[in-house]
Amino acid sequence: MPDNIIDIRRFFRDRFEYYMDKKDSYGADVRDNAPVTLRDLCQILTEDQEPFPRRYDPDMRKICGYEYLTWLREERSYGDVARLIGRLIAAEDGQMPPVGVRWVHAVLKRGAAD
Repeated sequence: MPDNIIDIRRFFRDRFEYYMDKKDSYGADVRDNAPVTLRDLCQILTEDQEPFPRRYDPDMRKICGYEYLTWLREERSYGDVARLIGRLIAAEDGQMPPVGVRWVHAVLKRGAAD
């Protein structure tokens, strides 16, 4: 597991992009030589307050769907993205119910309350 936060964020972005392209949270074909999954990185970055790059907003629009305006209300962090992606992956893996109405709001609110 990488221990440098700069590398962790880079691995997260790499796997996030791969997930958006392939819908594969394992990232086995990501060529950065890090044996870590998107799920692992989401767990590591849950509390990271570093701002998430705005260039990923089109991808966040796809993830958030009609709740995209909830996403845009304020600047978002790696932790915010990690919690959202982690929730999606858990639903895809059957560990949680599918996302429903106001799921983006619920995930972001829960993170702010922690």
